[in-house]
Amino acid sequence: MALQPSFSEVRKVVFLLPVWQLLLGVVIGLIFFMLAGTTAAIAAFYGASVSFAGSLVFAFVVFGFGDQSAENLMRKMFRAEAFKIITIGVMFYFAFAVLALPFMPVIVGFMATLIIFFVALLTVFR
Repeated sequence: MALQPSFSEVRKVVFLLPVWQLLLGVVIGLIFFMLAGTTAAIAAFYGASVSFAGSLVFAFVVFGFGDQSAENLMRKMFRAEAFKIITIGVMFYFAFAVLALPFMPVIVGFMATLIIFFVALLTVFR
């Protein structure tokens, strides 16, 4: 039987994940800079920052200050997921409606960092 990770280990992973997403966003931005120029690089990095911001919001809502009981933690997770979805939606609206960034680099940056999110979940919490 596999040992369950401790609360502090889970907290560490949840706060480390946005750092990895941001680093991948820089790499994706550099790749788009070399392939398509400055606008595409900014758009790709912005797409990665959407996922970064969502993960960071989730981490702060769940593992912020306050009571960490099992019942309260479950409630915090649902609330955190709602805030994460709202954050992602607002940032996508801002990217396309306000900044008029090109679609493909934004989505590629977002999807690349989303893949990091799922790989981390599959490898760390098995």
